[in-house]
Amino acid sequence: MKIVWVLILTGIALLSGDSALRGSGHAWASPEEDAQEISTRFGAFQAFADSSGIVYGDNRGFLRVLQRKGGGYEEVWKSEPLGSAIGGVFLLDVNLDGREEIVTYTSGGKILYYDARSRRIVWEIQRERFEAINAMILADVDRDIQMELIFCADGRLYIYDGKSQFEEWASEQRLTADQIVVGDVDGDGDDEIVLNTGVVLDARFFDIEWQSPERFGDRIALSDIDEDGIPELIAESGGRFLKIWDLDLRRVKW
Repeated sequence: MKIVWVLILTGIALLSGDSALRGSGHAWASPEEDAQEISTRFGAFQAFADSSGIVYGDNRGFLRVLQRKGGGYEEVWKSEPLGSAIGGVFLLDVNLDGREEIVTYTSGGKILYYDARSRRIVWEIQRERFEAINAMILADVDRDIQMELIFCADGRLYIYDGKSQFEEWASEQRLTADQIVVGDVDGDGDDEIVLNTGVVLDARFFDIEWQSPERFGDRIALSDIDEDGIPELIAESGGRFLKIWDLDLRRVKW
């Protein structure tokens, strides 16, 4: 069995290869820092593809852009206050206009697209559409090239078209999650949407394939640890307990 060390942090993706991030008057994160401290400091974190900068969201409701300068980074932009903690940040051409967007959501129910270079708001969800968003992921679940926004808000699961921003689907029953992952977890050739609360849905038709009698965990990730071509679900709970779920067999593997 392949041994895999997995570090799962709430709302943080460390995509920069730099060993230290420093700005004038600030001490930015380094690999040696404690994981909990990093998770508390940054609500969400992404690096530009060309390594020229970093965009992150904080728990006070601001997006910030750091630009490479010398041996570290300097803050060059801060968004207007978004009213609640940033839940996640994604950096991609979500609306297929040939330009990268910063896609972000807040715990208070906002979803926004910013032009990644000008930092101008390209799209914002209708005000007061949602009271709270607990989790979001971007994935091409219907394999039509463009991404979908998959998120849990106000006790339901929603799928929005990433290009046109219209609602494709919303669950009739109550579905909640703090984290969401997407992948072919049963080897049938189609992706599934996995909620950390213990629900596995077909990603094409949104039917519930399986509902575990218990939560998978607080934080989840997918990795094919036994190299059988089907990813396992790695779940962490309470900051120290780890389980590996075999979702095609619908049981705990380890």
